Amino acid sequence: MKRIKWIRRVLQLLVIAGVCLLPWLNAADWRGVSGSFFALDFGGLSFADPVAAAQVAAMGVLPAPRLLGGAVLSLGLALLLGRVFCSWICPYGFFSELAHSLRWRRGCGRLQVRQAFWGKTLLLAMGLVAALGAGFPALGIVSLPGEISLLPVLVWQGDDVWLLLGAAAVPLAALALEFATGKRLWCRFVCPQSVLLGAAARCLPAKAPGLRIGWQVDRCSCKGAPPCQQACSLDLNPRRIGGPDRRDCTHCGDCVATCAGYGKALEWRGRGER
Repeated sequence: MKRIKWIRRVLQLLVIAGVCLLPWLNAADWRGVSGSFFALDFGGLSFADPVAAAQVAAMGVLPAPRLLGGAVLSLGLALLLGRVFCSWICPYGFFSELAHSLRWRRGCGRLQVRQAFWGKTLLLAMGLVAALGAGFPALGIVSLPGEISLLPVLVWQGDDVWLLLGAAAVPLAALALEFATGKRLWCRFVCPQSVLLGAAARCLPAKAPGLRIGWQVDRCSCKGAPPCQQACSLDLNPRRIGGPDRRDCTHCGDCVATCAGYGKALEWRGRGER
């Protein structure tokens, strides 16, 4: 099961490499992939940040068909596969996990926080209200996958170094705070994209086909602090009937890989609890 993590890491690195090279590839008239994580065209399919579409609508502008269709497609994938974007594709997610891993290896304990979804929902609502009242897309600044995907564009355009540093300021500050606390604070408490993706994932009916992590009580042999929960960088509890909450779980697979040595009570499932 450890190969899942290696596959995920390779995919994350390929995404980051692709984001870095994309402006030069597009400039050379290769259009297989174009755009940013705000709105991305991938082989003719449009994937868009649902928050970007919601902001445009809140500003009183009808989202363009491609933006609206891309947002619907992103939410549909989250419905079927859960928040896999956050742990398999999002460039900030990779750096956040790296900062957490480095801090964890220094022997520092992690904060134990249980509920964070509604706090993120409140921040998202406040951002949409700001867009509605002031006509300013404030949530774009805190869309870290989108902001990171724009950095290579600024480099390619040869923009002023201060402009580049300004664009990188929020991701760097978020990573510094996470490294200092040993906690994945942004992904857990702030990220507005995770609210809509998590809400979509939570809507999947219990018996419907879709990616899940299931927990079998009779196989669980852990005593004391469960290693699967210790393996979760978001401090979720995988030992729930039906597995961890799809609203918060990013399906990184770390808990499943850890549990493989403790009775295999956690496993991937394509359907709901049987």
